[in-house]
Amino acid sequence: MFFFYVLSFMKVSDGGTINLLSRSFGEYNINEHGFHKRSTGPEEPDTGEKAYRCASEDMHIFGPIGNGASSVVQRAIFIPVHRILALKKINIFEKEKRQQILNEMRTLCEASCYPGLVEFQGAFYMPDSGQISIALEYMDGGSLADVIKVKKSIPEPVLAHMLLKVLLGLKYLHEARHLVHRDLKPANILVNLKGEAKITDFGVSAGLDNTMAMCATFVGTVTYMSPERIRNENYSYAADIWSLGLTILECATGKFPYNVNEGPANLMLQILDDPSPAPPEDAYTPEFCSFINDCLRKDADARPTCEQLLSHPFIKRYEETGVDLAAYVRGVVNPTERLKQIAEMLAVHYYLLFDGSEGPWNHMKTFYREESSFRYLRRCYIL
Repeated sequence: MFFFYVLSFMKVSDGGTINLLSRSFGEYNINEHGFHKRSTGPEEPDTGEKAYRCASEDMHIFGPIGNGASSVVQRAIFIPVHRILALKKINIFEKEKRQQILNEMRTLCEASCYPGLVEFQGAFYMPDSGQISIALEYMDGGSLADVIKVKKSIPEPVLAHMLLKVLLGLKYLHEARHLVHRDLKPANILVNLKGEAKITDFGVSAGLDNTMAMCATFVGTVTYMSPERIRNENYSYAADIWSLGLTILECATGKFPYNVNEGPANLMLQILDDPSPAPPEDAYTPEFCSFINDCLRKDADARPTCEQLLSHPFIKRYEETGVDLAAYVRGVVNPTERLKQIAEMLAVHYYLLFDGSEGPWNHMKTFYREESSFRYLRRCYIL
């Protein structure tokens, strides 16, 4: 039995408000001042109404920091609290991206502040650009793809501790939200300077109406697709477990375990016909090898759930091991360059508060409280 989230229509009012109505997600009204979400169907009877005040005029927007599957991401400072955010901008008039917008906002606004998932701060629509901006927490350590570019590989104890949060987030998506992420890869697991690892980019996630349901659509990054997805068979949560296994194996060894030089068709044949990749037993612990082998079982039904992986011997082996994830992530970034970036942003932000109407002046008060200061304490920046 399949369950598809179908977008019914999109309407733009004369006042510059986007109305997105989905039979399953509910109704979203988004304008320059933020967005309001109201459930309209039986699938989400308990979510009720939610409103997020996240206005375009409350943002100082800076340069791009990357591209997602369907978007451009920029740094911004949320003026009322002087907080650095990441703004993910998506063009609402590109028809194929509307469902991705709903996927992203539904997942994030229903799971705000949940461990292992990037925090959602709100969204707003700019009529002049035709873009919806989704405001997310700024993960200042980059992605696991960035980490392995610098470190070449990530040690087992570090991976085990990172996986604790990631598995909690993935477990929530699977068990509470009945969502398959469908695009897990090193670039979609972000870290911050506090040492937290979190999943991002939910634009191609798919919802299932019950735990026995299956997906039947071919989207996501082919490189990390499970065998059942490549065969265009029905698939479910186990497809994410395969992608997670490949991701962790790549992070541990520093290289993708398949040959990608001969094109996507050859890659898909390798995934289907070759034995599942495994870490060298002489270089990694038996527990780690077991974890990867369990995730990369060709038979989807034989792969463990997130709940089972959370109690896997690999996770348990390093549970009592002291790992300073914050120190590890700080060792990846260039502290001088990062301080320079933050200082430049805050300087521009500070002086922009003096420009224009009197409204932004109200936000200056926080700079001049007796207890307020801005300083660098090796681990983070404090305002």
